[in-house]
Amino acid sequence: MYLIKKEAYCVSNFNYDSYCGIYCGACSILRAYQTGIKDKFASFMSDEMGFELRCHGCKTDTVFENCANCKARNCSINKKVERCIDCSNFPCDIVNSDELKNILDKLPHLKTILNNIGTIKNIGVNKWLEDQDKKWKCPDCQTNFTWYTTKCSKCGKDLEKIMDYEKTFDKSIFEGIK
Repeated sequence: MYLIKKEAYCVSNFNYDSYCGIYCGACSILRAYQTGIKDKFASFMSDEMGFELRCHGCKTDTVFENCANCKARNCSINKKVERCIDCSNFPCDIVNSDELKNILDKLPHLKTILNNIGTIKNIGVNKWLEDQDKKWKCPDCQTNFTWYTTKCSKCGKDLEKIMDYEKTFDKSIFEGIK
């Protein structure tokens, strides 16, 4: 059951809304923490990088340690805005930075940010969250899946062709971390 709280989908104490426009409900880390099922990204982060897979969403107090250092998240918190698009400086140096462009090439799920944030502005966060909830479910069995899931964990359906970005990430983005 979903509870609407502060304009966001919350499941128990998980919040799927974000500051930047990412849908936390499809986050590999958050879902691994909820379900114990790791996709290749969550496996890499825990098994190879040594991170604890613990997150309730970026708008909560229990945030994955990489996300806790997110410039957009921290800027939004400091400026007391619900999301980047609510800031009078948007689009800003964070959004337009070469650093972000480099990250987008290596973490393709982040390429959805600008489209998502525009959609949120047009239809509202609650409708967007409802749409995202549907988008990130297997079309055959309705099991939730994550950004880098290639096959449904329940029915085995191939999910690669239904997403609008490449479902692979470049591990080099994390060199020098930890």
